Order: sequence, then structure tokens, then C-alpha cells
Amino acid sequence: MARTVRNQYNYGNTAEKYHEYRLRMEEPIEEVDPVVRKNQQKAMFMNLPYVLFLSVAFIALATSAILMIRAQERLKESVNSVSKLENQYVTLKTENDATYDRIVNSVDSAEVKRIATEELGMHYAAQGQIITYAGELDDYVRQYSDIR
Repeated sequence: MARTVRNQYNYGNTAEKYHEYRLRMEEPIEEVDPVVRKNQQKAMFMNLPYVLFLSVAFIALATSAILMIRAQERLKESVNSVSKLENQYVTLKTENDATYDRIVNSVDSAEVKRIATEELGMHYAAQGQIITYAGELDDYVRQYSDIR
């Protein structure tokens, strides 16, 4: 079955030659095989298993995206918390160092020596009072009873 089209406007800046245009318009339109047409229609139709698969895939994708966003928010909160704690640590350390320096500078070692020797009757150890021994541990020694 041949089909002709009349009264078509030719767009563009060059016009086709009339006989080429006429030949192109008179070419028969290929009829599509009914089996092919049925397969095309079937492919365009979304059946229930395909819709369920797409739904499950979409839900899985949305869930993973939501979980990822939540994990990023928790990470940001953790980073902010660590940053605040670090700032608090630096502030406390600075205050502690300043207090320690103030205490150390306020103690007069000559006055402590004077009070210990004159008022409390303390004196330096004599030659025979100092006992030294090698301990098993490098950092400290515990004394549970008198050495003598």
C-alpha cells in the first residue's frame, strides 16, 4: 500500500528536487510483523514482577541514601564534639599550668628551710642514716615496713 502526502511545507534553506521528494513520499511504509508488534507492546508494558523489582530497588537505594546521610551527620557531630573537648582540654591545661606556676613561684624555699630547721627541729641526715639499695623496679620503690 503506497501512501502519498500532500501539502507539506519544506523547512530549511534548500528545497529538494521535486522528483526526489515525490519518490521519497511514495515509498511504501513497511508493515510491522504482528509478532514483533506484540513483543514491542509487551516490552513497553510493565508487569507486576518488574514493578515489584523496581520498587524494591528504589526502596533499597533510598534507605541506603538515608543511612549514609545519617552516618555523615553523626560523623559531623562527633568531630564537633571532639573539637569542643580539645578546646576544653587546652583551656584546662593552660589554667592548670598557670596555677602550678603561681603556686611554685609563691613558695619561698628559704622560708620553708627556716621553718623546718628552726621551728620543727628537722635537720639533714647524718652519714650513717642513709641506706641505699638496688630495687627491682626502675620507676619506684614501695616500702612496707622499716628497712632495719
